Amino acid sequence: MIWVWTVSLPVTILNSPNVTRFPQPKFGTGRDIAGVILYTIGIVMETVSDAQKYRFRSTHKDRADICDIGFFAWTRHPNYFGEILIQFSIFMIAVSPAAYGYVTGPAYRALYASILGAFFLTILLMFVSGLTLQERPGAKKRYEKGINWEGYARYLERTSILIPFPPQLYARLPKIIKRTIFLEFPIYVFDPAKHTDRSGAEAAEEGHAR
Repeated sequence: MIWVWTVSLPVTILNSPNVTRFPQPKFGTGRDIAGVILYTIGIVMETVSDAQKYRFRSTHKDRADICDIGFFAWTRHPNYFGEILIQFSIFMIAVSPAAYGYVTGPAYRALYASILGAFFLTILLMFVSGLTLQERPGAKKRYEKGINWEGYARYLERTSILIPFPPQLYARLPKIIKRTIFLEFPIYVFDPAKHTDRSGAEAAEEGHAR
């Protein structure tokens, strides 16, 4: 319930009496157009990547296979990136009355404060229920159970964790750039030497046995 209320803050505040009592700009401003473009990119990435993942799982029954097709070749979590774009695009459109000076006072501040909804979703996906539950645990599972760990490690090396980027270029980036600009923070990174008691040889042996 809190999640729904928070991410819908921009629309809720935009339609509140404290904002609607002011004159409103006509739809079609530069901010509106930019917001619609971002929203379109976000919704396409989210829906298409979900379809790509579903199709991949339907046609690849081997757990060792790695989904690196379509958007997943450019980012390991295109659906999350799309959802984040959607939330910030909604804020960009909703804040137009304040950005163009139609709204003043508390309503002005409330519209800008509604960006907290987009930030809340981003924090949720990056640090609570999204990446932290999938990145290191997923890599650890593949390593410990010998599920094509070498292939998956190469996928991690060449594919951005969140922000789409050409894999050929991403693979060549210095680690410091990946860990900062591209948001692949240490909390997501699986290091076999630190995060498991099993050796690579044991994992590989079990993988071959399977």
